[in-house]
Amino acid sequence: MENKKYSVKDDFSMLAILIIPVAVAVNFVGGQLASILKLPMYLDTIGTIFAAMLCGPWVGATAGGLTNVVTGIANPVNFAFIPVNILAGLVTGFLARKKMFNTWWKWLFSTIIMAAVSIISSAPIVVLVYGGVTGGGTSIITAAAMAAGANIWAAFFGTEGVFTLLDRIISCTICWFVIKVIPPRTLVKFGCGANYIKEKKES
Repeated sequence: MENKKYSVKDDFSMLAILIIPVAVAVNFVGGQLASILKLPMYLDTIGTIFAAMLCGPWVGATAGGLTNVVTGIANPVNFAFIPVNILAGLVTGFLARKKMFNTWWKWLFSTIIMAAVSIISSAPIVVLVYGGVTGGGTSIITAAAMAAGANIWAAFFGTEGVFTLLDRIISCTICWFVIKVIPPRTLVKFGCGANYIKEKKES
């Protein structure tokens, strides 16, 4: 089987470029919803994950980085997490290229990887810069664990480990169902879209 050659330029088709502002808007709405409802998760990477699953890592990374730039204007804390959202887009996009969302066990394994990368990359920022509390959805739980005597690192990883994985499962599920309703003739126009067409025919 011939291996497809990927390039950054190929990822940014006209349709992919149009997906980016939509992804940023979805991230913003999801983040605001989680904040208003005081949910112990963020829901601010749904758009990043969707762009990466459909268009590839570089489009996902762009959507992730721009999200934190936009939301950082209102909440400067988000500027510090730009690398985290960029990594989320890159990792999801590379997993999509390897068809890691095409079967349920690969999908589950991918969400674990995505959650782990986000947790590990955000840990130094949350713990060393903000003292474990950023004002985000999980901060209250982390603060409560620290008040109960838990080590700051243990409190962070214990809280984020559970809720970041749950966040990624919810986000990936939403993105997967949206992708499943996109017609094959449209999917092939995106960088990773063709990877989902066979599964659509078999389902």
